Amino acid sequence: MSVLVDQAIAASGLSGLVSARAHADRAAIESFRSALGRADLLALGALADQVRASEVGDAVRIHTEAGHSLPTVDAMSDDFGLAFLRRVAIERLLGEHAAPVRVDWVRVGIEIAQVALAFGTNELVGAFVTKRGLPIADGAMSGTGKKSERIAMVDAKKQELAKLVQRCGRRAVFVGVRQEVTDSTRALEQQA
Repeated sequence: MSVLVDQAIAASGLSGLVSARAHADRAAIESFRSALGRADLLALGALADQVRASEVGDAVRIHTEAGHSLPTVDAMSDDFGLAFLRRVAIERLLGEHAAPVRVDWVRVGIEIAQVALAFGTNELVGAFVTKRGLPIADGAMSGTGKKSERIAMVDAKKQELAKLVQRCGRRAVFVGVRQEVTDSTRALEQQA
């Protein structure tokens, strides 16, 4: 952490939270609940990301099976954008040690899901869908035009997610991806 971030965390009154988590002191952790609701959002996010890094590392597990039933931090009707990111950070900071914090990228949007990775999220959940939100058909191909490389649409979506995670300085680990093994899938798995 930088000095500026450490100062912002201290100014928010959250410095003792990491120690309370390290000692698994649930009462002390809960005592920070009200402070988390009014803390500076960037300090809160930085603290949640620090806790995520120390407890679960840099791997981002990506669950892609349709019809998943994994619990996620969902965006409520009045809880989008910054309020959602605050909920994600609070989930990381008040949750159990090393508990998964999952965000459904289909529900909140891929952009907010990417930002949530910096607020303590360590798992992304969602089905591969087309731009219109429809499931991708088995064997559907991506790429148009004479000079475009045609690859399986599932592989294209997988590459897109992996790059999104890598741009955050993290490592993508796919869980539950359809087992279509193609040359582009092999190349992507070797990069990770």
